[in-house]
Amino acid sequence: MQRNDRSYKNLKQKQKSAIADKTYKMYLKFYLENQRMPDAAEMNDICKSLFATVQTLAPQTEYEDFYKIVEKRERGYEERILRDIESGITLEILTAKKHKKTPEEKAVIIKQKKEAREKSTADEILQDDRFFFIAGYTSGGAPYGVTWEEMGMEPWEDLKEK
Repeated sequence: MQRNDRSYKNLKQKQKSAIADKTYKMYLKFYLENQRMPDAAEMNDICKSLFATVQTLAPQTEYEDFYKIVEKRERGYEERILRDIESGITLEILTAKKHKKTPEEKAVIIKQKKEAREKSTADEILQDDRFFFIAGYTSGGAPYGVTWEEMGMEPWEDLKEK
């Protein structure tokens, strides 16, 4: 759904991030091909090609505004590009298409994850000094469940004694 009243600043953070990633990849590709950062004319060409994407998402965005955003980002790109090159990025790696998983491969992965989840649940000790049975954890990481006291037992008391 396209909104004709939206500008770049009104885009969602995820959309801005996707545009920023695309911008960086274009700069990285240029650097790998030319061993230097683009000059003003080349930067303008990069911005023009990206601006088409921005216009589909945010038609109210002016080219000059977008150019300023890219110009601001560019300042940190060279250092980041040099780090990426040092860590082994190449033009081949950058332009290689990612392998899309077939439905069969996806099914195998889902099955493996399910088996691992079931195995880890069965192997886990869901007790501690306070809880006889830990049912789960709150978002803050605190355990909840049935305490030893509620079970009428002392911590680590053997069930067979009762």
